[in-house]
Amino acid sequence: MAEDKTEGVAKVRRGGLRALSYLAPGLTDPLFRKRGFVEGRIPRDWAQIVGADLAQCCAPESLSFPRGRRDGATLKIVALPGSALEIQHLAPQIIERVNGHFGWAAVARMTIRQGVLPRPPKSRRPTLRPLAEREKTAIRERVVGVHDPDLRDRLRALGEAVTARAAARSSDGT
Repeated sequence: MAEDKTEGVAKVRRGGLRALSYLAPGLTDPLFRKRGFVEGRIPRDWAQIVGADLAQCCAPESLSFPRGRRDGATLKIVALPGSALEIQHLAPQIIERVNGHFGWAAVARMTIRQGVLPRPPKSRRPTLRPLAEREKTAIRERVVGVHDPDLRDRLRALGEAVTARAAARSSDGT
């Protein structure tokens, strides 16, 4: 353990593993700040704020506060052309939900621009092929000696996933 002396107070830093989600805000918040978001909470939590259905047809673009204030902001939204009118009607509810997420009346108004939504990141999960019955039987036979039924089921599922992924990789040539 290393000591960090700040203003005469010794602080102990502890090493160890941290979840990637712990580091993500530190990496993404500077990028969001360039677009006016004080924090990356709005773009990151958009689907939770407005709901999954609405998040599929609109996305936050920027947030601009009046100079020197932390309230009265304008939230700019990009919306799919076919849903812009509906989003315009839902603007008061969206503003209320965003303010509820912040915990104070940060947003006073919302503007809507019709356009294309940013593409969600591609899934990095490989497509798994279905296992043959003989492969499933072989995996079940390997875990039959595990006495805990929950652990046995989880090991069986893990074995099936590993086998299916290995089979998918070999058929892809990777």
